[in-house]
Amino acid sequence: IGQNFGNGNPLEVLDAGRNDLTGEIPENVYNASNMVNLVLSSNNFTGQIRSDIFTNLFQLRILALDDNGFSGPVPETLSPLSQLTTLALQENDFVGVISDSICNATVKGNARIQLRSLTIDCEEVTCECCTNCGITARPRPRGS
Repeated sequence: IGQNFGNGNPLEVLDAGRNDLTGEIPENVYNASNMVNLVLSSNNFTGQIRSDIFTNLFQLRILALDDNGFSGPVPETLSPLSQLTTLALQENDFVGVISDSICNATVKGNARIQLRSLTIDCEEVTCECCTNCGITARPRPRGS
């Protein structure tokens, strides 16, 4: 993912799944404020998911980070992601608990996030609100 990606780029969909990408998610991805679908599934990304990943990605509907090597806790808040419908985190090395702030996330008062699918490895992460445990089909952006 190039250095010029993000930072005002009008790109709305990035499906970089199954590309053998390695390392951590590049810094510039966190600044792609027009991003609607971000699919980084089935790569070799590692490290922890930064807690500020959601700060600029407020239009995101699909976030697929499944089948990588991410580790540590899942970030505690999805508050800026009022449009998020699908969150795929399974097949990583996450630990801990999916926080109540994710399960009961609200944005600007009582407007609830429309999260319809939350998938994680339930054997490793406690999740009271997950809709799926373990392997599921990879979310696809509309029109593909």
